[in-house]
Amino acid sequence: MDGHARSRLLLLAALLSSTAGQSPAVYFVVGEPLVLTPPVFGPLNSIVWDRNGDLVVEWVNSRPEHFSSFKRYANLNMTTGQLVIKPTIQRDAGLFKVVINKVQSLTYKAQVIKRVSKPEVQMRTLTCSGDPTGAGPVTYSWRKGTGPWGPEQKSPDTILENNKEVQGERTISCRMTNPVGEEESEPLKNPFYRDPPPGHVVGTVLGVLFGIGAVVGVAVWKRQAIKNWIRPNPGGGEDALAEVRSSSPAAAGDKADSPETKLLNGEQREVPSDPDSPLAPIAP
Repeated sequence: MDGHARSRLLLLAALLSSTAGQSPAVYFVVGEPLVLTPPVFGPLNSIVWDRNGDLVVEWVNSRPEHFSSFKRYANLNMTTGQLVIKPTIQRDAGLFKVVINKVQSLTYKAQVIKRVSKPEVQMRTLTCSGDPTGAGPVTYSWRKGTGPWGPEQKSPDTILENNKEVQGERTISCRMTNPVGEEESEPLKNPFYRDPPPGHVVGTVLGVLFGIGAVVGVAVWKRQAIKNWIRPNPGGGEDALAEVRSSSPAAAGDKADSPETKLLNGEQREVPSDPDSPLAPIAP
């Protein structure tokens, strides 16, 4: 072994010895890769990784041999000594130890953590900024969207809470008032505004259309009812007159004396007017 290789080996040994009593934490998320990268100086002849005393992978001038449950999930880089486990599970957490070229080992404490959730601002202080100098007693009030103005207050500051009520308003406005007048600010874009979900918008539109249809239907029905009340039967007079005429005695007598009827067995039967019919009357 030449002097250069010996010095590198001694440097590696010193580095490993200085960290022998330490186990740096390495964090991973379940389902994502766990990457362990030891410091390496010079060529590697052997690498052995274990977790909690159980062999994970071993390489000594041959193909790496994987052990236990890591056979299909552990990948060893024989140039850098890096160990990658993917995908990971909860049980992969533990104390990993690597021995490189049969020199003093290094250990890593692998711990499972979760990704941070997406944060949101819960409250925000707004200031109604104006110059009250010489304006006498000044009060301030706030309005969300186009709603009513809030109560008058002496402080120009207000705390805007990130709740559903505030999230539904696009703008925030403030107003300064004194005994001789008042002034409003330009609407400020609400930092907490959120667009309503698509289903809510569709339901609102359908509800409005249904309400309009109901109002129109009621109006048409009322109009038709009024027309029928004013003109209940446009042709009623003629129909009534025809009914009276048909039920009069004269009309009944004319029908009885008609040559088209004959008395047969005490009943009136209508006789066909066809001369060829067997029931036609015999000419005298």
